[in-house]
Amino acid sequence: MEFSFSVTRLIFQTYFAPLISISILITFIKANISFTDNINRCFLCACAAAILLTISDSMRFISAHMESPTIYRYISAGVGYSLRTLILYLTSVIAGRNEKKINLLYCIPLAACIITSIISIFPFGKGLMFSFTESNKFIRGPLGFLPHFACIFYTGQIIFYSARNFHHNKFEPIVVSLMAAAAFFAMILENRYHFDFILSQVLIISIIFYFFFLLTYTYKHDTLTDFLSRRCFYLELKHFTKEPLIILSMDLNNLKVYNDTKGHAAGDKAIVTVTVEMRKHFSKHAKLYRTGGDEFMAVFKKTSIQTVEELIKEFQEALSKTEYSVACGFAQYVPGDNVEKIISMSDEKMYANKAKMKGL
Repeated sequence: MEFSFSVTRLIFQTYFAPLISISILITFIKANISFTDNINRCFLCACAAAILLTISDSMRFISAHMESPTIYRYISAGVGYSLRTLILYLTSVIAGRNEKKINLLYCIPLAACIITSIISIFPFGKGLMFSFTESNKFIRGPLGFLPHFACIFYTGQIIFYSARNFHHNKFEPIVVSLMAAAAFFAMILENRYHFDFILSQVLIISIIFYFFFLLTYTYKHDTLTDFLSRRCFYLELKHFTKEPLIILSMDLNNLKVYNDTKGHAAGDKAIVTVTVEMRKHFSKHAKLYRTGGDEFMAVFKKTSIQTVEELIKEFQEALSKTEYSVACGFAQYVPGDNVEKIISMSDEKMYANKAKMKGL
């Protein structure tokens, strides 16, 4: 009786905060549709899998302290291995959110792990992945490391997708790598040193932090261009004023004409086309912002006026090969200047460039 109470108390103390947190996250996801339906479903499924994993780990912990193995010991082991792999698979789908669809071959490690884990629960598959002695001691089968290899594969995919998104989000690979390192360390502690519950807690924390990291990124960036928003421009500019800057104003010519005569899809195409060129020519030297429908800003640090002029010339020459054009104007900021005045100066030069382009 005393042992049962102690175990219940331990499990409750261990999982109370993580379960409350993941439940709040589920409510938040349902109430705030911030991502595509596919990404939201993946997050919700990952949350559900994490909750089931806590139940499975609790069952495993209790059954592991019994004198002989029971069916619950086998069920908790098989379900636990499956859910850990499933969570990492779902996270990899989220990380690869730019993929239109997941290839069926990509699901093979997950399917192999789940099928083998479930088969190992039943007498005809006993020992394939795991089994237990009469004294309830764990024995790893010939396919015992399959879940570990599957988890390593999906973790590698998560890091790969995040690294591929580096030019959009420079911090995502760092965050994801830290999450992967924490999960890998927790897996070692759980398997080699028998630290109970630690991996499931790390997975829950990772799901929560990854969601809010991506949510923060989404709210800071413009959906169409992936440039930082107007709000970010003015907030970040306050932190840049201690060093010399060059502020570049840009305006897409004739966007209203495209929207009125060819439709908003044509207008979106125009915006995407010019922002691709902006990223190609300016992103190595500056931070880029979309401050209005057809208005863009770039902030250069530690860049000479000559370099900015050359980049603008190359940018406008590249656009001359398309049907679009962008007016540009820049002004130099020196610490102590009125930054709003510098922005106005760059805007004035941009409008002068626009008038020149239109032959006014």
